[in-house]
Amino acid sequence: MSNDNYRNRYYSKKKYEAAIETLGVGIVFLFVAILSLFFLAFNINFIGLSSWGYWLFIPAFFIMLGGIQQYYTNNKFQKAVRVAILDRGNQGAHKLEDIALEVGIKPKDVLKVLIDLRQKGERGINYRFNSETGEIILGEKVAYVKSEEFVVPPKQLAEPLETEGKGYCVYCGHELSTEGNFCENCGSKI
Repeated sequence: MSNDNYRNRYYSKKKYEAAIETLGVGIVFLFVAILSLFFLAFNINFIGLSSWGYWLFIPAFFIMLGGIQQYYTNNKFQKAVRVAILDRGNQGAHKLEDIALEVGIKPKDVLKVLIDLRQKGERGINYRFNSETGEIILGEKVAYVKSEEFVVPPKQLAEPLETEGKGYCVYCGHELSTEGNFCENCGSKI
């Protein structure tokens, strides 16, 4: 496939993100709203919570709704990627972009889904990355060996991390067994 196919392809505008954090925030809002009703019922005045706290039911509802929607989206993405992998017979080498084109999800989200499916121990989802080409090799397991030198990088990076002369992936900490351009565990460019 040409690179033009990747550029002109419509991908879902939805993202693969953690739903549990959103639900957690909604639960906190809900807790404070319920606490304010308790303060109102027993005439307790704590930072005026009894007079305004019950209004937090409104944002709690919408935050919880967003969390449930994100959970549904994540499950839909996982199902689509799982089906694409199983349709390929869980074997062979495939480009991440080709799988993304097939399922209509951005490649970076497909990568997140693949990592989550592998970490959950999803039956039938075994893969590693080809350290030379970066392609996904289905049906092969990678034995994750964490380097003792690894330090977890910050979530937001202004530029790629320096990888020169390191015997491990600076993004996931996997010890590199061979010289290559990609980490066989997470697929990051080395």
